[in-house]
Amino acid sequence: MKKRKRFYNNKKRNQKWTEEETGRKIAFADKYIEGGSSSDKFDSKRPKRFEDTARKKARRQKRLKALAIILICIVLISVGYTGMDIYMTSRAGSFNPQGITADNREGMKDIDIRLSSLKTDSISLDSSVMLSAVINDNASLGFTSITFDAKRSDGTIGYASKLASVDTFSAISSPASKPRASVKELLANDLLPVARISCYKDNVAVQYLADAAITTKSGKLYKDSDSNSYLNPNSESAYNYIKDIITELSSMGITVFVLCDTELPEEISSGYADGFNTLSAKLYRDIGTGIKLLEEVDVSINGRDENGKVSSSAIKKEIDEFEKIDKNKTYVIYSKTDIKRLVEQLSKSNITSYIITQE
Repeated sequence: MKKRKRFYNNKKRNQKWTEEETGRKIAFADKYIEGGSSSDKFDSKRPKRFEDTARKKARRQKRLKALAIILICIVLISVGYTGMDIYMTSRAGSFNPQGITADNREGMKDIDIRLSSLKTDSISLDSSVMLSAVINDNASLGFTSITFDAKRSDGTIGYASKLASVDTFSAISSPASKPRASVKELLANDLLPVARISCYKDNVAVQYLADAAITTKSGKLYKDSDSNSYLNPNSESAYNYIKDIITELSSMGITVFVLCDTELPEEISSGYADGFNTLSAKLYRDIGTGIKLLEEVDVSINGRDENGKVSSSAIKKEIDEFEKIDKNKTYVIYSKTDIKRLVEQLSKSNITSYIITQE
């Protein structure tokens, strides 16, 4: 059989190619050469490309800028909280209602209490839905206390009293149904409960305490131009009635009392030991200094200018005419003016102790 001739032969095997290599460099292929300096960010096994100085500097500056912004935010938040704490402390004055207990109340008599209070109906102290609403309203308006009528000017009692005398007189009307629990809840919410007591003006007890009522020369009950009767400041029975009410409320956790109607009408006051100073001295002597008694100073604000429009300047003008008071007195402000506007002007006038009563 004839051997087929191979297409290739080995005659020139192992000889160099006589033509020089030609072609161009392929840049993207360098990265696959062992030891190459190129890199591919998508291949973790390939050598990484070194960043240039400018890029490193830009990245460093970006990080420093972000850190600076974070630090500034932290500082602003800290300053904000500190400022708010200072503001709330200044509004609350030197008195912290939540810190009062039966063991550390002594010396309340000498404390300078700064009230910013809104008067509420006694019936709201139910330790339930109505009280929660009152707490929320007062918190939104920035008040530090709540004032309610414990003994009204007509002689009715505004809380669920267990005194035998109150029961005998059938004096309870629209009362705070759960005063003790409500006081506890108010203190827990940093609101100071304040009881307002009408002392001598009374149309209820005088019907039962003949010896404790002021009478005319003919022996009939004295009545002023508004048909109001009065307890006799010289009567021990009348004094004990007032003292028992304050003592009972004190046992429920109330420490601040605003006394009103401590003076008799001028036409009959001669010969009677009336007045706040006389009454408060006796109460401190018998009950102790664990309570704070404040004299009510009644003022009213219309807030209308010459054109009949309510204005801040008109409110401010009326506030500037208030009589000066000491630490044993507080303003009771009767007004129909917007509460927020009124409070703003009171603050600007440095009035720090007041109870607002909306007419």
